[in-house]
Amino acid sequence: MFVVIKSYFDKSGQEDQQFLTIGGVAATDDVWNGIEKDWNLILQGNKPSAAYMHMNEAVFLKREFDSAKGWTEADIFGLVNLLLSYLSSAPLRDKYCQFSCTLKMSDYNKLLAETYQLDSPADIVATSCVQQMSRWYFEHYKGLDFEAHYYFDQNEPFEDIIRAKWNRARAEENPKYQWAHISHIGSAVMRKTPGLQIADMIAWATNRHEVKRLKKYEDLAVGLRHLLPSFWVLVDEAQLRKHYRPLIYKPYGNEQI
Repeated sequence: MFVVIKSYFDKSGQEDQQFLTIGGVAATDDVWNGIEKDWNLILQGNKPSAAYMHMNEAVFLKREFDSAKGWTEADIFGLVNLLLSYLSSAPLRDKYCQFSCTLKMSDYNKLLAETYQLDSPADIVATSCVQQMSRWYFEHYKGLDFEAHYYFDQNEPFEDIIRAKWNRARAEENPKYQWAHISHIGSAVMRKTPGLQIADMIAWATNRHEVKRLKKYEDLAVGLRHLLPSFWVLVDEAQLRKHYRPLIYKPYGNEQI
């Protein structure tokens, strides 16, 4: 038995902001065929219609969702809820899963100042998301062989990070399972790829949930997490201290020097 699983990634936030998030979504190849058809039908059948979904454009009524095209805040809220309702439908639940990893940048910078030898923020969140996906693959498809395909938006720096790790792993004699099953890493056009649009929604909603901005959409991440199969991680100071070490060790507490 063999299954092909396609995964899509997108990010929200920046390294100079409060949080940096990567969102991901994975499903079997046969499920994606249905998702892509239904997703586009929802967008095109909506009033007003849309060629694609992109949360930043939609919420701030720009580009595809410009108010000059007839869009209002109420229209956007309705479309987002319509897409969420579709994603939470029963047919998707067995072969579909969502993932996110958020790095708290204030904690990262604090440890960096303490000489902790940290991977780059993009490296941390991207690797965490891949590990989450791989655990889902391994546990959900136990006994089946599978092939993983990873897709990123065009010019997305996360793609280079994951590709470099994948190439290093392939050079090893026994690479870890999260890298051994990957057969393709590449880019796709967000405006033509529902998987990337869903990953964008996950990343955007997760980041806004942590930042506590835009109250109307503050609970979108909660809906995505609890109406759908989902895994998510918030990397904070405690987790960073657990996984990394400082270049100059400074004991905490009342240790005598």
